[in-house]
Amino acid sequence: MATALENQNDSTNQNPEEEQTEDAVLVDRFPEALRVSRFTFFTVCVLSVTFVLFSSMPLWHTDIWGHLTYGQLIWETGSIPALEPLVPLSSGVPFIDTAWLTQIFAFQTYEIFGVAGIKLLYAAAITACLGLLLFRVQKRTSSFWWGLVCVSAFLVCDWKQLGIVRPQLAGLLSFVLLFTLLNARQWRNFYWFLIPAVFALWANLHGSFPVGLGLIGCFLVGRAVDVGRKAGSWKAMFGDSVTRRYFLLLELSAVAVLFNPYGIQLYSEVFSFSSNPNLEALIEWNPLTLRMFQGKTAAVLALLIVIASRFTPRRIGTTEVLLLVGLGAAAMWSSRMVLWWAPVAAYYLALHGAAIWGQKRRQLADPDAGEVYCAGKWTVVSVGMVWICFAITPIGSQILHGKQVDFEKSVSASTPIGATDYLKEKNIEGQLFNSMELGDYLLWDGPENASVFADSHVHLLPREVWDHYLRIANSSGDAEELLERYGVNTVVLDLPRRNTLTRRLERDGAWRVGYKDDRSVVLIRNNPIR
Repeated sequence: MATALENQNDSTNQNPEEEQTEDAVLVDRFPEALRVSRFTFFTVCVLSVTFVLFSSMPLWHTDIWGHLTYGQLIWETGSIPALEPLVPLSSGVPFIDTAWLTQIFAFQTYEIFGVAGIKLLYAAAITACLGLLLFRVQKRTSSFWWGLVCVSAFLVCDWKQLGIVRPQLAGLLSFVLLFTLLNARQWRNFYWFLIPAVFALWANLHGSFPVGLGLIGCFLVGRAVDVGRKAGSWKAMFGDSVTRRYFLLLELSAVAVLFNPYGIQLYSEVFSFSSNPNLEALIEWNPLTLRMFQGKTAAVLALLIVIASRFTPRRIGTTEVLLLVGLGAAAMWSSRMVLWWAPVAAYYLALHGAAIWGQKRRQLADPDAGEVYCAGKWTVVSVGMVWICFAITPIGSQILHGKQVDFEKSVSASTPIGATDYLKEKNIEGQLFNSMELGDYLLWDGPENASVFADSHVHLLPREVWDHYLRIANSSGDAEELLERYGVNTVVLDLPRRNTLTRRLERDGAWRVGYKDDRSVVLIRNNPIR
């Protein structure tokens, strides 16, 4: 009995210093400001994997190389050309470069890091869009999982559009940033400066800034209609501070766009661009149909939104209807517009899905919502995840390990590398006829004295030249006559899309195959036109 009491007293009278030492082992001594929650770690994982995924994708052979060529020209000459400078058949055509800043930035990145730098810009732009959507949905729903639903729907619907590396991605990032700012629960004063600054930058990165002005316009009209309906008087909208805020913000943004090399002329250029008749022949400017992959995915996403709208306890505002219907109608008119509809549709689907889930949503939401548990261990593993994913990307391997990226493995299988090398080896000169899809790479890496017939900037070609291009490419009856008319001695075609024209010229007897692989073919005229 005495022994038991002595043991109890020894335990009670334990040295306080020893007790503090034991407790210290369990104390998180990581700086509180740097601690994150486990759901922040999950978000970091999603974004890191996305960055690795898009960094590993081969660069599609259209668009990017033409834009790099423009960027190189602007950088080396120190000015933006007033007339089309690259395609001789477009000589004298006024040239308004709505993406000059993106082109210069991309060219300088390529100069420093090579193809790995372009992959970095490509992956970073898409990852940033996903990060903004994840952040805003988590703020509105307190749920990581519904944020994941949002970005997944966005990726699936826009997969085809996101596969092409071009300045439009800079416009998409600007659009998503603006959308997330306008959907913030609380307006912050620095938004008055941030949003116009976004438009000033956007107007020099890509000509899609009118979509952003339309976005603010939808918030303005939607708010005004909701206030007028609620008050029972349309005069009430003029006294609403939020409506006035949107109106002033729209004015400031429209003025900010004028900070560009062309001033107000930029407006007329971007508004008239889509009406260019040359674009009618390009599939991405055709109406969205169910025959297209993105048409099928957009239809599924739209159906889910309709179902969610039927059962959601969340109020559906006029702004939401205007955005979904307006951008949806634009996408049906031109499939390229689905790029802007998808993030908006995915966002509202996530909000309604979270609202429908109701009480069970708490099982998927961050359990620490309201009182978020943050710990240093999640910060450490988040940083580790970012470091590992960066290290295995092409840009990470190049910076950290000095491992140069294999160019041929970094570009799409359709890139005419072999055909271009052949043209340079044979020192081909004069007017080429080439598939439009190959024109950008020929501008970038083709022989200096060879003239490209067409590239992805088809809107700069005179209407007659574009009509002749289509007749030749589609192997019409006067194709060979037109080739003679333009003095073409060399034809560069992509395979297998242009097999019909290739076989026709081979059978003609006036042409021979100079080079051929599974990507492209080079045909040489037997008796060159002098």
